Amino acid sequence: MRHRATHLLHILLRAPVAALTAAVTLALPVHAQGTAAPSPPATRPAPFVVALDPGHGGSPDNTRPDQLFDPGVIGPNGVQEKDVTLDVAKRLATLLRSDAVKVVLTRTDDSYVDIGPRMQTAIDAGAQLFVSVHFNSFTDPTTGGTLILYPSDDALAFAQTMSDALAGALLQRFSLANDGVQSKPDLWVHATMPAITVEAAYLTNPREADLVKSNAFLDALAGAIRDGVEKQAPQIATLKAQILAWNAAHHSVTSTQPGTVPAVAPQADGGTTAGALLRWVIVLALIAAAVRWRRRLVPVLRWTWAAGWSAASAASGHKQPQHRRSRRGGRAVGTHTLTLATSWKSDSAISRSAPAHRRRRNARRRAVLQRAAPQAPTRRSVYDELWF
Repeated sequence: MRHRATHLLHILLRAPVAALTAAVTLALPVHAQGTAAPSPPATRPAPFVVALDPGHGGSPDNTRPDQLFDPGVIGPNGVQEKDVTLDVAKRLATLLRSDAVKVVLTRTDDSYVDIGPRMQTAIDAGAQLFVSVHFNSFTDPTTGGTLILYPSDDALAFAQTMSDALAGALLQRFSLANDGVQSKPDLWVHATMPAITVEAAYLTNPREADLVKSNAFLDALAGAIRDGVEKQAPQIATLKAQILAWNAAHHSVTSTQPGTVPAVAPQADGGTTAGALLRWVIVLALIAAAVRWRRRLVPVLRWTWAAGWSAASAASGHKQPQHRRSRRGGRAVGTHTLTLATSWKSDSAISRSAPAHRRRRNARRRAVLQRAAPQAPTRRSVYDELWF
């Protein structure tokens, strides 16, 4: 019949093997998934660049009468075109940047910017598409709808794509008519990229002027223009996936940089489970080793304690006790412990034999029982009580 301690030792030794097998089994699918995933590009892909031009801008300044300003169309409800175009352009910029597009705004506040500097800003930024946001006007207040202007045949396809995107998003939801596209050769004549002007609605139309004051309409308009840009440039989706993969691999790009998206944190997967199982394997292996070699570890610990006591006593100037008796076994602790500890190799060699180990254990048990046995009474005299 196997000894209980030996049985426990076998269980502890088998547990790490089973845990290691489970860890390897779980780690294999994780490795297979990692090899199947596409590797990120070696260098960070350059984002797609879009220039947004909020039309008009600027306010009169009595202290500077020569300062130019252009409020654009003013609706019957008092809304000014310069304010709405800037609002829509900022909403649109947020949407495009979330798709890893680099956005360049020709103006970011209520300031006047001439036509030449607007296009030069887009050219200097390397813009691949140019969208100018405006709102229309007409003498007949019933006229309404969206209209896309384009300067040359190079921008015709972009204008048609944008017109279809606006019609699909605004016609049914807001009953905003689609007036199609119209050529305007004297507009953006120096453009080096497809450039269009979005006339989103008529501010001279009271109903459409009221729509412009609605956040729901402005969000829908910005989303429709975003859809038109991304349909014209389908590579934006591919670049977004590549940039996300590169950011996740490097963790070095912050969302404050234009045209970037925050790095995606790695998701927890089977690798984390495999790592936890491996740590448990190590812990169980250490426990099993401690149980297996406990007979050799105890003398080493005793020697370490004695050496530390000697060093501490020497440093403090106190004399080390030479023959301090233990309460349990009466064994001397101190200098004699060093002698016992230094002989741990011979004791370990003896402990390899099971009969010798049992003999020593029985001898220690008999010694303890003998010391605990009541002693025979000795004769006492009256003089023994005079010590006080």
